[in-house]
Amino acid sequence: MTRFGRASKLGAALLGGALVLSACGSDSDGGDDTDNNNAGGGSADTVTLAWAQPLDSYNPTTAGANSNANGTILNGTVGGFWGYDGERGLVTPHEEFGTYEKVSDDPLTVEYTINEAAVWSDGVPIDCDDVQLWWTQNSGAIDGLFSAVGIQGIEDTTRPECEPGGKSFTLVYDTPYADWETAGPGVGNNKIMPAHVVAREGGLSDEEFLAALLAEDADALADAAQFFNEGWLINGSLPDESIIPSSGPYKLTGFEEGQSVTLTANEAYWGEQPATKTIVVRQVAEEQQVQALQNGEVDVIQPQPTVDVANQLEQASGIQTHLGDQYTYEHWDFNFDRGPFSESLALRQAFALCAPRQQIVENLIQPIVPDAEVKNIRSLAPWDPGYDLGVDAVAPVIAEFGTTDIERARQILEEEDAVGTKIRVETLDNQRRNDSGALVKASCDEAGFDVEFVSSADFFDTTGGLSQGTFDVAQFAWIGSNQMSGWNSTFRSPAECSVEGKGNNNGCYSNAELDQLLNDILVAPNPEDAQAIAAEIELKLWEDMVTIPIFQHPGITAWGDSVQNIVPNPSQGSITWNVHEWSKG
Repeated sequence: MTRFGRASKLGAALLGGALVLSACGSDSDGGDDTDNNNAGGGSADTVTLAWAQPLDSYNPTTAGANSNANGTILNGTVGGFWGYDGERGLVTPHEEFGTYEKVSDDPLTVEYTINEAAVWSDGVPIDCDDVQLWWTQNSGAIDGLFSAVGIQGIEDTTRPECEPGGKSFTLVYDTPYADWETAGPGVGNNKIMPAHVVAREGGLSDEEFLAALLAEDADALADAAQFFNEGWLINGSLPDESIIPSSGPYKLTGFEEGQSVTLTANEAYWGEQPATKTIVVRQVAEEQQVQALQNGEVDVIQPQPTVDVANQLEQASGIQTHLGDQYTYEHWDFNFDRGPFSESLALRQAFALCAPRQQIVENLIQPIVPDAEVKNIRSLAPWDPGYDLGVDAVAPVIAEFGTTDIERARQILEEEDAVGTKIRVETLDNQRRNDSGALVKASCDEAGFDVEFVSSADFFDTTGGLSQGTFDVAQFAWIGSNQMSGWNSTFRSPAECSVEGKGNNNGCYSNAELDQLLNDILVAPNPEDAQAIAAEIELKLWEDMVTIPIFQHPGITAWGDSVQNIVPNPSQGSITWNVHEWSKG
């Protein structure tokens, strides 16, 4: 399969048997157009995206709200100095928001300037107050106060000095930091949030809030931090317009629970106005998205690839289809805070031996991508430099625990007097993961576990199973980028095992030796050194049996022939990375 490539169409000539479809996506004419010449989701001034998961927070920078659904839906409402842009998902400066420049390597120093015209959609300037809130959260300066996805680089900077209302600030690092460009405020889970809203909702004036931030006064900031962590959650309806100002080309204007989210062009946006006035994100189950596209109910879809979805696309007409690689991998994570796996390496090894990785890939992924393979390392994609080095490093552990061996798994359970151990495997409710869960249950029940498989629509919500840690094993996917710092917090010892304190480390794994390796990779002087450290990290993760990778996700995107400027993105920039350019005619 060509990386990020496109082929002529989903090729019927490559069908190899029942339910087996080729791995190619298309700019195709889709065959006979006579029944439906234009898939579409409304007027020419509206583009409609189908998405399976609901928006559950306006603040995706907290640990509990760091989901692909929130990031995808909110991309158009977010301003930042950089994003993961284009067909390859590369880090790209966003100069409409502002500019940045590295001015020194010793010490590492980066100067930032926010666009003088930049304002929130309520007219309040984006300025130093917002930066001070952003830095306080992302540096972890006040332990446990502001929830964050993870501490990645900013903890090694000194608090920026900038005047109240100022537009320029400087980050000075105590140590070198390889991914300094993505440490600064960007689009996504490290975006700048509106300080004036947090101040007001915390019962403080702007001046009092800024003073409390600078003094790192946890008591004075307690109510503001509680709002920051929980006040932007969406429970049945949108928060009041006054607390959800936008810093991007769109603002959030409509929400129907279980139905849709509406984004409308932000008239206060200082940059170029978006090509389409209204974006509607309709909540549509993945197995229904192709039909919704064909029926003209939506314009763009990006369902998880399944045999059924691929077959439906093969028969569809009047649409464009793309299949390409993604910086996304499926995996199982163990719970180290509670349950049978928390203290027992032997039981984690037994699960690794009964987990049907090869069967899942053969049954669920290879019918779509015939050359798909089981994934054995986590932090690097197969096309990344250093991938082969990582694969070689983990080879001894893979030889022992990387292949399904029911008999040996049962032997371990017998030796541990653990036959019949009940385990709860949790995941998001969709067809592919339900099929995967059925395979896990059958295989691991045979080995001697008693598997309770649970899939739920709210698995990724702040109040769902992943955040709340109700699982023994969680199955989900991380979507990342080519930046090694992007997954660093996933394996780092958490400040505390709570929704606010664990960052991306949902299983609350903790190991000082691994923490040091994670520190080392962030300051590696060159790519070769970073790749060698990444290989050490992968080996340690396998030796401790922290998380088990399953496969690299292929990505399917399809859109109506009448829609322009849809550019699939393999990174966490997601399909909406350029939503302001979408149009329909």
